[in-house]
Amino acid sequence: MNKKEIINRIDETCEFLTNGLVKINNCIFTGHPCFYLLHSKQEFNNKLKEAIVDKEKYNKFDLYYYLSYMFKYMLHPYDCHTKAQFIDKKFLPLKIRIINDIPYIVDCNPLLNNFKGNEIKKINDVKISTVICELEEIICYSSESHLKTILEDYLTNVFILKSLPSLTITDSIIIKTDKNEIKFDLNNLDVYKDTSRKENYNFDVIENIGIITYNSCKDKTKMENLIHKLKTMTNINKYVVDLRGNGGGDSSINKELVKFLNGKKVITLCDERVFSSARMCLIDLKNIGAKVIGTSPGTSINCFGNIVMQKEITDMNLKIFGSATYWYYDENLKCHGIYKEDFKNALQKYSNLLKPVFFQVDKEIKLTLDDYLNHNDSVMNFAINNLKKTN
Repeated sequence: MNKKEIINRIDETCEFLTNGLVKINNCIFTGHPCFYLLHSKQEFNNKLKEAIVDKEKYNKFDLYYYLSYMFKYMLHPYDCHTKAQFIDKKFLPLKIRIINDIPYIVDCNPLLNNFKGNEIKKINDVKISTVICELEEIICYSSESHLKTILEDYLTNVFILKSLPSLTITDSIIIKTDKNEIKFDLNNLDVYKDTSRKENYNFDVIENIGIITYNSCKDKTKMENLIHKLKTMTNINKYVVDLRGNGGGDSSINKELVKFLNGKKVITLCDERVFSSARMCLIDLKNIGAKVIGTSPGTSINCFGNIVMQKEITDMNLKIFGSATYWYYDENLKCHGIYKEDFKNALQKYSNLLKPVFFQVDKEIKLTLDDYLNHNDSVMNFAINNLKKTN
């Protein structure tokens, strides 16, 4: 692509987000409720021309970067759902957590165990502070804690790293830590296995307390199977619902779980990664009396979402996701969905409509670096001990 072509691609994408028509289950969506809420079309054009650095050719990584940059400019901090995403993905086999503003490797493939606990200093000889600043330029986030969780994921996303202006990445990535360095051959990452993650809908019983892992609002059949299993265990009346890391999916899948748990003693585990449909599940559980511990979700609960506006740019390995609804929670934590045709009137009627509202946990418990390195789940431990004491 030349400069004119990449600008046209970006314009076409934003036109689809603004006025595209999508029909799902007899519902018709006519675009983002207010893509030009903060900036006019002319301001958009001026910013885009200012942002694009002149060069002879632009590739898919440039398109991703500039789309993400413009989404941030247009929608931050109200819409963390509208985004560009690579269809095929490649990740470094590391789990990174930012603790006290310092990125650490907290988990990895056994072949890399001597890097656990190391502080990341550079990527391909570029200071990590520079990399993080460039990533922040393309991330919509509701709070500093939300930004942190996205950075933790993006620092292992090979294609996103390749899109950054300061990084020159071809066939390898070198991570320099405070103790040593790791060189990853990007054509041979299969030698490493993914770090472990507990299977979604996993169910355990510890001292007559049911432990439900719910880390993705997906797969309705698995949820139905879980509920069927829970209904057979009539001797259990205390539950821990582990929502940590749940980035959302289909909010309708939450309903049967919330219905089953209503009237039971429930503690919900939450962290900054609880997002989208998962934060809806969190609020529904809170509304039936569940106690919530851990750390609060990083995103505001009033925000744009419902990403039915989807478009694939296959020759660029990109998929575009656009919000079609503004979700608004009132003072009673009741959810209202506002669509494009009603949004401007609602904005005039409710002066505090866009005011960010953040959910607060009942008890804050943060995992430390030592917790991560030693696989000590102090949040889960607190929940189990607390439920053991209740009648």
